[in-house]
Amino acid sequence: MTSKSGVRQPPSLRELEILQAMIATRKTVAAAQMLGISQPAVSRALSSLEAHVGRPLFVRESGRLVPTGDAFALEAEAQPIFAALERLAAWPGQTARASVLRIATPPTLAQFVLPPILALFRRQEPDVAANVEIGTSSSVIAQVADRAADLGLVDIPVPHLGVRGEPLRDAVGHVFMPADHPLAAREVLGPRDLADEPIVALARRFPVRVETDRAFADAGIAPRIVAEGTTSAFAAEMVRQRVGLALLNPFPLTLGGMDGLVARRFEPVVSYRTMLLFPSSGPIAPAARRFADLLRASQPEDGLTTPIR
Repeated sequence: MTSKSGVRQPPSLRELEILQAMIATRKTVAAAQMLGISQPAVSRALSSLEAHVGRPLFVRESGRLVPTGDAFALEAEAQPIFAALERLAAWPGQTARASVLRIATPPTLAQFVLPPILALFRRQEPDVAANVEIGTSSSVIAQVADRAADLGLVDIPVPHLGVRGEPLRDAVGHVFMPADHPLAAREVLGPRDLADEPIVALARRFPVRVETDRAFADAGIAPRIVAEGTTSAFAAEMVRQRVGLALLNPFPLTLGGMDGLVARRFEPVVSYRTMLLFPSSGPIAPAARRFADLLRASQPEDGLTTPIR
């Protein structure tokens, strides 16, 4: 949008507030109620913002308006503005204090992904203290939805209206085995190749277990499951101890859990996606946004999985 003098005008604060409310609610009526304004005012502001960026900010899916990548990017750019306004509202009656970044994640992601990124983030932002809550993927989702955590990291599907996810990394299932195992000479393995092998499996409560069980069933193979566990790190360690082979998501084991092991691609394909999670309502904590951006930008290549930048 440009003024009469030809100078490009920035979005107004009200337009950015409406964008934030729309990302949280996904509906113009709900956004209007949240802000105490009319629904037509919300629609006009969205039209103005889309004219400003020159691209759609929302797409309609199943009666809801789903934010595009441009909408999330614009909201991220606006977060420091809202954070500054909050500080100004409290000034000067509130003394400065260190902020806390609350992260929730399952054990394997906590072990292999977070420490180096937190160390880098700490060097960049020494006034931000990290509080990492390690639990099951279900508890991570619940904490983010309840705003008990500013940011979550999971590698399972997230069908929860209380959170919104941003993809971080894609992967396909690989069979983990000791480096000297005879099957290590193969590039691709299927259920029939594993018919006589002892298998260390993830627990049945994980959605991906259903996919792997179906792959074996479709091939007419009953896997020889000799142990089950709830983390990839545990399964990989059982493989290292030669208890059996394991069909796993290579990420984040490729960041430090592969000593003595190799991984061979499994077919039919079992897909995995590691996600960053934020609460679906209200603003994203500025420190959480900055940490998420740093994590995304700092992802290493590993040859087996695909970072989404």
